[in-house]
Amino acid sequence: MDFGPLLESLSRPVDIYCERASAAFDAEPLNAISNLAFLIAAYAAWNLRARRPDDSHSAAIKALCILIGIVGIGSFVFHTIATKWAEWVDVIPILVFMIVYCWMILTVFFEWPAWLKAAACALLFVATFYLEAEEFAPVLWGGAMYLPSLFFMVAAGAGIWIRNAAAGRAFYAAAAVFVVSFTARTLDMPLCNDIPIGVHYFWHLFNATVLYLLVRTLILHAPVRNVASSTPGSGSNSVPAGSPRSSSAATDAGIGFPLFPQN
Repeated sequence: MDFGPLLESLSRPVDIYCERASAAFDAEPLNAISNLAFLIAAYAAWNLRARRPDDSHSAAIKALCILIGIVGIGSFVFHTIATKWAEWVDVIPILVFMIVYCWMILTVFFEWPAWLKAAACALLFVATFYLEAEEFAPVLWGGAMYLPSLFFMVAAGAGIWIRNAAAGRAFYAAAAVFVVSFTARTLDMPLCNDIPIGVHYFWHLFNATVLYLLVRTLILHAPVRNVASSTPGSGSNSVPAGSPRSSSAATDAGIGFPLFPQN
């Protein structure tokens, strides 16, 4: 089997951002360096998770924190190497994060059965992957693939708000920042003549904030499912399954993103 055409396609240069004026590794310094925001967001989310009582969601939240860091690394690779294969290194971690987060939201706040969660996550994956195809590249300068995630955030946020107003507000705060982030990404090329360095790096800064806020919503507002409450003789002090997460010193202290006042 001849892999030549595939390798040639994956090695094709990608030049879709205003800041890139050449094929050099350092042609997008702001777009590359701004990915540090994802590492800071990952650390902040991990640190916030460490200050919360352990519960049944701990492992999944830690995985989401790690994924935030991987998103930043993948984006850095893309904005330095700038080839088609590097673009996939950028896109895949974001897609994985959204699939895992979708599953967690439908588990924690909606308690959907596994088959229904799998169907919803599959729909999100297919819609995003479809909009990443070549024919949609000109749509919103390649940003069409993020529309399913925005739709999910708006729809899920409404359901969360009905169940838990505080969680709904936190979730919609993330959605609002995502709109700002998506706007910055969309305006990068249209503003290129007026702003030669572009504005794509704001997408990174705001999007890192979005991912932190999404994970923060799970950490602070997910209903507690204390395993001890289901064991015989656990006592009256056990937290009933599904009860709202009580406030803690971490919440009272206003723990937030270190670069953006909560946020």
